[in-house]
Amino acid sequence: MTNTNSTLSLNKKLTLTGAFSALVIVLGITKLGFITLGPAASITILHIPVILICMLAGLPEGLFVGLVFGSLSLIQAAMSPSGALDPFFVNPLISVLPRMLIAVIAWGLWKALNLIPHMPKTVSAGITGFITTVAHTLLVLGSLYVFKGADVREALGGMGYFALVGACGFNAILEAIAATIFCVAVYAGLFIAGKKGSKLSQE
Repeated sequence: MTNTNSTLSLNKKLTLTGAFSALVIVLGITKLGFITLGPAASITILHIPVILICMLAGLPEGLFVGLVFGSLSLIQAAMSPSGALDPFFVNPLISVLPRMLIAVIAWGLWKALNLIPHMPKTVSAGITGFITTVAHTLLVLGSLYVFKGADVREALGGMGYFALVGACGFNAILEAIAATIFCVAVYAGLFIAGKKGSKLSQE
């Protein structure tokens, strides 16, 4: 890829930030960000734009898109709660904070992996997507128990944190796999497009 997040111009960073923020909103409002695979399995891809913007632009941009994601989650929980845990997401410490923290994790992982000699960036993108998605699940569930523990246990019939993690484990792995595929595909596509652009400019 000809441009990295260290060489992107401010205008390009702003454009990417706006585009990924809009994508989160569209995916959330239209419910296209929630993929149902069957009666017992569904995944969300709403967090993937946060991961991608961290890789393509940087941490400040990732924090902003994470803020958009979390704010959308808060608004939807307040206006149209649909599950037993949804009412708790009106608390920004549960809906917003974890979504901003995953930006920090994604950015830190991406930077660290790119320090490894000869590590293909597509591999770094896949690892970043997978680990950050798992961290997203753990952070959201963790925030529920840290900030609303007693109420969450009551709503779930006494279920503890690790029991809930276990119950969500299958979906979390599916989400991590989806994030891995998306991150690799997007980064590979941009890399190929960048190389083609470089060749055209040389001709």
